[in-house]
Amino acid sequence: MNASSKSEIFEEKSDEMLALLAKEGSDEALTNLIQRYVPLVYLRARAYAKSGLDEDDLFQEGMIALLKAVRNYRSDLEGSFKTFVAVCINNKLNSAVAAHMRDKNAPMRGYLSLDDSEVSEEQLADSSVRSDPEFLVIQSEEADARNRRIENLLSIFERQVLKLYLSSYSYDEMATNLGSSTKAVDNALQRVRRKLRTVFTYE
Repeated sequence: MNASSKSEIFEEKSDEMLALLAKEGSDEALTNLIQRYVPLVYLRARAYAKSGLDEDDLFQEGMIALLKAVRNYRSDLEGSFKTFVAVCINNKLNSAVAAHMRDKNAPMRGYLSLDDSEVSEEQLADSSVRSDPEFLVIQSEEADARNRRIENLLSIFERQVLKLYLSSYSYDEMATNLGSSTKAVDNALQRVRRKLRTVFTYE
């Protein structure tokens, strides 16, 4: 099976299935899942930036939430993965805004909520668009290119840390498995989410 056919197969999978495959260590599943949800992270980062926080910093917080949503997703949970991601991102950015406002001793102006209709309408493509053949071909080509860029951007250690993190390993367990320190693991995850931004860019 060539790379294009493999990407098309992943494009056809549900968000829930991609999340489970990503937790098992599939780079292709993780790339496709991030590709679907990074636009949402950008949207929310821009909205929350109105509270006075830096948009880039908010994007990083949103990426943490997205990766945590993949890490913590379970198939026995009620509700869709989309709803779970929306809640995780919203909670993370709300916490960032709350901490910012506490530091400034200011009321939480710009405090926002995120409901399902907002997610669906503003960022996530509907099923009719995703099933369009031309759209799937473009998405497959983009996923292939991004997979290659991720492989080139992330070091072997960073890829190992990311896979263990998504498989629900604790920092101590990751450090033990990799023969490293928890500080090195944390630094690697920090670098991973910064590098992911350079791969998934939306204007």
